[in-house]
Amino acid sequence: MAANQGRAEDRSARGIRAARRTLMYIVRVMLLLVVGALVCVLAFLTAERMSNLYILVTEGMSLRAEYILTDGVEMSELEEYFLLTHLSEDEALTADAYANYSVSSYDYDLTIEGISVLPWTATGTVTAVETVTVRGSYDSEKLGEGETQADHPLPSWPSRRYRIRFVNTGSRWYIAELEVVEENPAVEPLRTPDPNSTPLPMATPTPTPTATPLSLVVS
Repeated sequence: MAANQGRAEDRSARGIRAARRTLMYIVRVMLLLVVGALVCVLAFLTAERMSNLYILVTEGMSLRAEYILTDGVEMSELEEYFLLTHLSEDEALTADAYANYSVSSYDYDLTIEGISVLPWTATGTVTAVETVTVRGSYDSEKLGEGETQADHPLPSWPSRRYRIRFVNTGSRWYIAELEVVEENPAVEPLRTPDPNSTPLPMATPTPTPTATPLSLVVS
């Protein structure tokens, strides 16, 4: 009878150990699932924020250049991308460097080098290189006596590497600061496509009639 009781206790102990192992396995699986889900959510939120910053910085910086070079942009349009405090401190917006020039065209390029943002922060940073090629001339109506357009060369727009800082106000992201990291970094200049360099379509050669087959020659 004591032996039967001992075997029963052994079976009970083995059952408890098996239940414990099963419970620990379930807990580990649940933890892995929770961690995996959390990683996926954080990755999605990070990708979404990076996408937002990419779109806002490309559109906002391009609009800033258009405001400086042309008369087709209102300050209210820039307020959709930049904080008001930054707009009031941006010297390029008030310098009027191209006010006396007729800008015929320009090429704009912003190369994004890196985006740094976390899902739980209200700030973000974008590193980018801005390259602008401006074409135009001095306004002839503003030339003084004896002056020519050659006396007023078109100001160049230097290439710059920026560290662009964003803040999230709760409703959306805004550019809060443009920090110049490097003046005239080594970049490939923008090139305008040359239509003359486009290869012309080749004409299809016309087949030349062959000589009369020997089998048809009458002797």
